[in-house]
Amino acid sequence: MQSSRASLVRPLAFVAGLLTVIILLLSSHRQPRAVVSAQSKTVTCAYAGSVAPNPVLPTSIDSTCAQIPYAPALFDRSEGGKKPVKLTTDQDAADMYSWLSFIALNWPVNPQTCTPDTSQSILTNPNNPTWMSYIGSGDVFKMAGKPDPWCGGQVPPTGGGAPLKGLSAMQQREIARLPTAVRQIASAHPEVSLYLANDSKSEELMDSSPTLLTSGPDRLKSILQSTNKPIVDQNGRFARYSIAMNKDEYELINNNDLYTRAGQAKYGPVTFPESNKARNIMGAMEVKAAWKVLGKGDNPAHFFTRKALVYNGRSGKPSPDGLVTVGLIGLHIAHKSEGQLYWAWSTFEQVENNTTSFFNADCHAPTPNPDNHCLVNKPTADAYAIELGPDGKPLQFPTQIQLNDYIKPTNPGYDTAFQGLLANTPWAYYKLISTQWNSGATGIFPRLMASSVQETFVPQFTKDGAVLDGCVACHNGAKDSAKQTTEFSFLLQAKH
Repeated sequence: MQSSRASLVRPLAFVAGLLTVIILLLSSHRQPRAVVSAQSKTVTCAYAGSVAPNPVLPTSIDSTCAQIPYAPALFDRSEGGKKPVKLTTDQDAADMYSWLSFIALNWPVNPQTCTPDTSQSILTNPNNPTWMSYIGSGDVFKMAGKPDPWCGGQVPPTGGGAPLKGLSAMQQREIARLPTAVRQIASAHPEVSLYLANDSKSEELMDSSPTLLTSGPDRLKSILQSTNKPIVDQNGRFARYSIAMNKDEYELINNNDLYTRAGQAKYGPVTFPESNKARNIMGAMEVKAAWKVLGKGDNPAHFFTRKALVYNGRSGKPSPDGLVTVGLIGLHIAHKSEGQLYWAWSTFEQVENNTTSFFNADCHAPTPNPDNHCLVNKPTADAYAIELGPDGKPLQFPTQIQLNDYIKPTNPGYDTAFQGLLANTPWAYYKLISTQWNSGATGIFPRLMASSVQETFVPQFTKDGAVLDGCVACHNGAKDSAKQTTEFSFLLQAKH
């Protein structure tokens, strides 16, 4: 009897043990990866970005965080050959790449070299991000002449820095291109190094619209019809936009005369340099920033801020209070990274965009509603609207903005973790919407992605319901002034 009972107990014990293991494995799988620390020891940014497809969160901010990742994925090259063979990553790895890119781009700059200064930290000097030393698209594609030199002058101090006694070479070149009505104000304020006229993120898209309307793909027509309209914050001020490119992209354009129509016609279709870690090539990168004038209801400590001269590009006249403090509300990063045929796209926003800055929960749409007042994600001002009256009071209704419900942030757990690492800096008040990338097997993922303050009115679907694929679909078919393809960049619009 004892022998028979023992023979039953043993298999039952085995089954019970097996079930326990399965339950533990399942519960471990359900636990959000973003909040799991892989090790008790310090995890650097360099290590966190090197272990796809199972990324781990860094546990501290150190000098390795100053390095922009080369790609959102690792590849198995064991079969040899020049091209990656097997993709080994997932959305977590892609979002880790985005957050590490965000920190590296915002790492304090060495103004002499326009590269990250690893002797400093983003935690103690959050006011001088490296990407703001990148060259602006307007400094490359000018009405006449060559592009400005890369890193052609010292970056002025920001935040609480003392005003400069004189103008840097970079500022002098910038001011020389400002409208006459603005130039005198700018010359008298050397503490200001940011001049914002564009009230639409789609500046580069609109510059290329004649080319795209005659030779571009049909899917861009609906996008073109929705762009170049300002968004208006709850204080009645227009959002403003700036675009810059990194050194690898600049050098391709400058060294091949792609800033001229003749150079573009001679060069032919453009392929931008791709990142390559082994060869220390970062690849082409474009950084597109959105800003708001800080005012009533805004907490400056929650924004990366800059003193700026805001003016209206169409008239050249400054706003009544042209010298303002602006806060960063969106940062869009496009990177020709290794293995990413369609580039990698990262979109960050300030956390209060859809709660207080551009949304009023107490606003209710009147009937009829000719001005789209209180309707969500509908323009309340057209492309030629006047922002402020002579008395400085706003003339336009605020735009009610929400992140579209079909845009799903892909990793809120990462936001919480990185915001904690960046505590006590303005960068703790930014969040990742998502990373759009080419996963290989599943294609572009996520299919839909946009920034609520940078693509507010851009449709994500065609009239027949087809998906437009977000960033990739909009930029696919980009062309230069010679009507030749430029991969995914709209910037190559030569003016001479």
